[in-house]
Amino acid sequence: MENAIRHTAGECCLVCEETSLVGIHICGRFICNECERKVVETDTSHEDYQYYLKKLRKLSLSRLA
Repeated sequence: MENAIRHTAGECCLVCEETSLVGIHICGRFICNECERKVVETDTSHEDYQYYLKKLRKLSLSRLA
């Protein structure tokens, strides 16, 4: 009996816009594990914090659509 190999294309991350197989879904949108970690670990005083806020605002806009 042959082993079935399941191939999946992954999903596009809301933050980095790269395709990934592993991550979380929030409000129907996908965030890859790497970006999730960066968002959680970024200090509010770091320059990247505003970038992540801008990207995550898409979550609230997607709920309106």
